[in-house]
Amino acid sequence: MISVVIPSYNRRDCILRLLTDLRAQQGVEFEVIVVDDCSSDDTIHTLQREFPGVTLLINERNGGPCVSRNRGVLAAKGEIIVGFDSDVSVPDTGLLAKVALAFAEAPAATGFAFRIFEPDGVTDDAPRWWHPLPVGTAKDCAFETDYFSGTGYAFRRESMILAGLYPEILYMHYEEVELAWRILDRGGSIRYQPDLTVLHHANPVSRRSEIKVFYKPRNQFLLALRCMPLGRGLGFLLPRLAYGLFQALRHRALGDWWRAMLSARELAPRCLADRKALYRSTWNRISAMKRQSGGAFPDTESFGKLAPVATTIAE
Repeated sequence: MISVVIPSYNRRDCILRLLTDLRAQQGVEFEVIVVDDCSSDDTIHTLQREFPGVTLLINERNGGPCVSRNRGVLAAKGEIIVGFDSDVSVPDTGLLAKVALAFAEAPAATGFAFRIFEPDGVTDDAPRWWHPLPVGTAKDCAFETDYFSGTGYAFRRESMILAGLYPEILYMHYEEVELAWRILDRGGSIRYQPDLTVLHHANPVSRRSEIKVFYKPRNQFLLALRCMPLGRGLGFLLPRLAYGLFQALRHRALGDWWRAMLSARELAPRCLADRKALYRSTWNRISAMKRQSGGAFPDTESFGKLAPVATTIAE
């Protein structure tokens, strides 16, 4: 069975659209789990009334998309987890059946990254393309990747749990990067699968700017602490922090950047206590993927013509 896990936060209309699409899915047994992260709108009452068959979990306090996704995965009954953000639609009524078939045809695959379109169903959602190959030439091809977007993905549930699930200390942003790396570090394989498609409606949220000025620089620091050996971590971190500082000065947001650094310092002991640098063989594997497209880590848009950065909250 497939378990569909959806985090939700103040997006009633969006999630009603998504659940309506899921109700039309055919050809496979599945359950739907919605984890509401303390929405202040009437999402909860509306879902209880209009979709009583959906399992609705309600967080006691706002914990962010990592907490919500993890709670949904742990509550799932299926062997396969399909994850969507609440601001997507699924016009393909056979999508979940295609997911089941993809796992059956690729028993060695740990998970699949979906192809994400803009609402027109034609244009690829480039800000969510952090894959090692360029979107222009690889969007129609299946290939191994070191990344997936929380907007649309599928994984074997047990593999997600063994990899540690989403790193809740990050709250939001870069959580998919770390989980993907942890899966690869355990010998797993993630494939970009272009026939598994969703439409992303990029619902705006009030905290979008906070990702750019706070969560992004803070979590770059925490990601390096948690996953990278010293030399690689410095090579990853220093140019990004310098660029972030430059942007903060440029946009008169130095206070927010400094607040991010203070938060990173506060969380650093916890990250060091949980630190597990990836194996050298994993870095070699990731580097081999990167060499196909110029050798960039995710989120390096400021240093050459690379993939743009996702800046929308992942709930």
